[in-house]
Amino acid sequence: MKKLILLLFCAFGMSAQNQVFNVQQYCVDQSPFKNGQCDISGNEYSFVFLNAKKKELVFFFTDIKLKYNIVAVSVSSSNPKVSSYTLQNKQGLVTMNLNQAKTKIEFLYPDKHIYLTVGNSTKR
Repeated sequence: MKKLILLLFCAFGMSAQNQVFNVQQYCVDQSPFKNGQCDISGNEYSFVFLNAKKKELVFFFTDIKLKYNIVAVSVSSSNPKVSSYTLQNKQGLVTMNLNQAKTKIEFLYPDKHIYLTVGNSTKR
């Protein structure tokens, strides 16, 4: 129980900082989902801007800008190395998973899953 509480404090403390994630590569798996399949992949400029203070996340995905409000952040006891963010915009809810090393990001939409490999992240 102490470890779980410590992990939550660490996750909350890390999420309180503004971060910019430089996407090195992306993979889009479209429905029907097949684990590890990339229907679309590439390495065009893509960025994820996470502002925990304002509870905002902006995802520049190739030529699309997606803006979300962060509704909730959680760390699963079954996989404490992944933080899950519940995001919301006009189109609905989306789940984003961010690994502890901040090198992998997943956006789980109902019709597609976007997997991002992230290079160096920066703090603003």
